[in-house]
Amino acid sequence: MEHKTILIEPQNAKKIDILKEYAEYGDSKSNVKFEFKFDERENMLDIIEANKLDDLVRGKKDVEIALTLMHWFCARYRHGNPTGWPKTVAPQDLMEFADKNNGVMNCRCLSILLAQLIRAYNIKAFHITCLPYEEPFDDCHVIVCVYCESLGKHIMLDPSCNLYLKNKHGEIIGADEFRDILIADGGLFPNTENTNWGNNESMPSLDEYRDYMAKNLIRIERSNLNSYSNDKDGGCVILIPEKYMRSEAKKFDEDTQKNFITSKKDFWQV
Repeated sequence: MEHKTILIEPQNAKKIDILKEYAEYGDSKSNVKFEFKFDERENMLDIIEANKLDDLVRGKKDVEIALTLMHWFCARYRHGNPTGWPKTVAPQDLMEFADKNNGVMNCRCLSILLAQLIRAYNIKAFHITCLPYEEPFDDCHVIVCVYCESLGKHIMLDPSCNLYLKNKHGEIIGADEFRDILIADGGLFPNTENTNWGNNESMPSLDEYRDYMAKNLIRIERSNLNSYSNDKDGGCVILIPEKYMRSEAKKFDEDTQKNFITSKKDFWQV
């Protein structure tokens, strides 16, 4: 068995308490840029036409398109951990892989595929990898962020359970607001339509989801380039808290440290 060097030992504390300890970001500016090629539609016409997706979303605004595509997608595919890996992260290969595994994909494949489907409609969608405090780690989670011009904000979609969340005002929230609400012990309200968690086709409890994501929102990774059949080609950026940058970040190798930033404004730029 391969031995992994432990850089950051896990903390013996409640997950939410660790997140609160590392709540604050910094204000150091970076030169990071993100690119959307929007080459998905031309490469996905076979999928779009075979499933009549244009008819499905016709007349809808960006947020409605994103939610409709997630609901369609999650009725066909669900979260799991099949053996092996698709040939590429092109939608055709991801769907072929899932179809051979009883419609199951892991959270990364689900999110990469859903983001590509949404970008096929010229909407800025991208997957983010939500990472815990420790390094190496046994578990992380991948979700989708969608910038909706009609709302003037990002929203967060979790295709592993066909989930989106609203705040106490009834507004769909993004991953950054989700993190803030967790830290503030604020109210969260999940959608109730078409939900499916794993193979049980039911929602996890909200408390379980809060706890799980509190663990996984210490570090957040995003790809620089968002394009057809791409995960991290073109590099990535990792948003970390200011306290993490001052201490734990120094234990990573230099190439990884180059990807770290502490400015959430730069990370969440449109």
